[in-house]
Amino acid sequence: MSRPRARAVSLSVLLTCWLLAGSVAFAMPAAAATIEVDNTLAQTDTKGEVDVKTQVIIPDGATSVEITIPEDTDVYETEGFRQSGTDGRTYEWTGGTDRPFVRYDLAGNRTIDRGSGEQFLYAVTDEWAVVRSPSISVRATGIDLRINRSNHVDGEGVAGRHITYLGGYEEHTRQAAGQRFRLIESEHGDMHENPEDVLDSLAHAANHFETGARDDSVLIIAVPSNVDWAATGVQRGDSDMWVRDDERLDTARNTWIHEYVHTRQDYDRTEATRWTIEGMADYYAALLTYEQGRIDFETFQSQMDDGARDRYSDVQLSDPATWENGRGNYEKGALVFGHLDRRLRADADTTLAAAIAEFNDPGTELTQQRFLDAVETTGSTAIRDDAERYTETTETPEVWSRQQHLDAFGGADIRYEFEGFAVSGPYREATIDSPRVVTDETLEPTVRIRNVGTESGEYTAELRVDGETVAERTGTLDADAETTVTFQRRFDAAGEYDLSVGTTTTTAVVEEPADVAVTDLTADPATAALGESVTLRATVASSADRPADGDVTFAVGGKSVATERVQLNDGPVTVEATTTFGESGEYTVTAGDRSTTVSVKEVTATPGGTESAMPQSTEQPADGSDRPTTPTEGAGSGFGVGTAALATLAAAVLFGRR
Repeated sequence: MSRPRARAVSLSVLLTCWLLAGSVAFAMPAAAATIEVDNTLAQTDTKGEVDVKTQVIIPDGATSVEITIPEDTDVYETEGFRQSGTDGRTYEWTGGTDRPFVRYDLAGNRTIDRGSGEQFLYAVTDEWAVVRSPSISVRATGIDLRINRSNHVDGEGVAGRHITYLGGYEEHTRQAAGQRFRLIESEHGDMHENPEDVLDSLAHAANHFETGARDDSVLIIAVPSNVDWAATGVQRGDSDMWVRDDERLDTARNTWIHEYVHTRQDYDRTEATRWTIEGMADYYAALLTYEQGRIDFETFQSQMDDGARDRYSDVQLSDPATWENGRGNYEKGALVFGHLDRRLRADADTTLAAAIAEFNDPGTELTQQRFLDAVETTGSTAIRDDAERYTETTETPEVWSRQQHLDAFGGADIRYEFEGFAVSGPYREATIDSPRVVTDETLEPTVRIRNVGTESGEYTAELRVDGETVAERTGTLDADAETTVTFQRRFDAAGEYDLSVGTTTTTAVVEEPADVAVTDLTADPATAALGESVTLRATVASSADRPADGDVTFAVGGKSVATERVQLNDGPVTVEATTTFGESGEYTVTAGDRSTTVSVKEVTATPGGTESAMPQSTEQPADGSDRPTTPTEGAGSGFGVGTAALATLAAAVLFGRR
């Protein structure tokens, strides 16, 4: 009897152990697993909307999954998901498939009211769209949740993590400072700048802006400017941005750099330090553009001076409620940021961006106290006092001078100016006072390059024609040194062209060659025998104050006998042609709007073998009897046989005397 009881005890113990083991297993942490969330966007016929398919790949171990899709959606298809909750945006996994999806139309237009009407931050047109990439929140049980998000485009377009462009495009790329820049140029727009120049500017900014982590990839979408945009550019997320395609590089308000700086600002800000976001971006947009040689110091200085305007006299940067029309943090913020940056450079050999770099991490909050402490730690108490005064009161610093800038920033300061012009081509090889040429000529501008900075530095002189770089010269200049470079540019179409190198600009005027004008016409001889060669000479000049090109046609009686091509500069030339006449008579010869007359006479033989042109007049006898007017043998011009004999005798006598 004891054995069965022992067996029963053993089974009970085993059952208890098994239950305990199960409870322990149930209490163990869930296995780590990744949920894939992919959004596929496409254009649709529905005005103002784009089509989205959000598909989720659910890993083993997940017991429940719930997603929330964006607002302003119209769901028209689901598989493996059913709507839950009351917001109309939340969907729960039914468990029927491990690849459930939701399809919906997403409102792509995002606008703000500027007072004069709605303006766009994101827009959907009939041909293209730029929209916010869908943001999908995910909750799950049964696994240690990790999410891998991706966006794709069905058709033409590019999907970034935060911004998506739909439509035809051309992509331009550049590697710089460990970053890959992707510039998307819409085929429905018209970029003012050459895409390569935009990438040059961004690459320089990437290398010279010193705070914030550099993202592996930066997406820049150049959107068509034929939309009533609320801004010149928008940056969203880590490294996605759009910029209007008509934005320029040669301006202190360089939107391309402004939005790029935002991609490097990773810190969280409080109300008191919120001004640094736009103030820093505006300041560096002007500073880096100046350092690239695209604007002069006066333009940079003027941009800083905008922050000192009376309209901002009541702005206190640490109090957003005082920002007038939302621009106080931009313009006064740029001036204050620049003032503190210059003082730190001059007195402590550091920068304001470097001073706050330790707080420039995701999730790190830059408070006013941290900001002031960082300025004092890297600089001095005096600079901290400036930071406190100019952010916590309405006081405004003065704009600094060029010399103060050089003392603080040092380095090279490269200046460019057009020094002279020459021209070469089919008409002339000469120096000219101004860049005025005709088609098919080559303009040769000479540019003077000076380094007025305190250190030697490299220069890149780019000749831009209507904003497009067509040639460049590079080199290095010592401090207080200068050199000259010469460019060549051939023009084959008339018009006015903006020429620029660095910040110096001029206008090249290109005209069609003038018409040639005949100013004089002669014939030699003017009286010619039948069959005799006659040389026609035309004096030709330009019809205007520029080189001329054209044909000079010699015509007799309205019929062309010769055509000569003439290309000339500013002095007259002589053009010749030779012709003969087959019949006697009076002929009108023309060239251009000039004319002359050639008399052509027949030829007859005379005694002694000579010829004379006919007809010729003879003296009439006194008695008025008729005699032939055409010479005949033995009678012509009164020079008969008797006369000939007397002439021979006279010649012999004269010879004897000699």
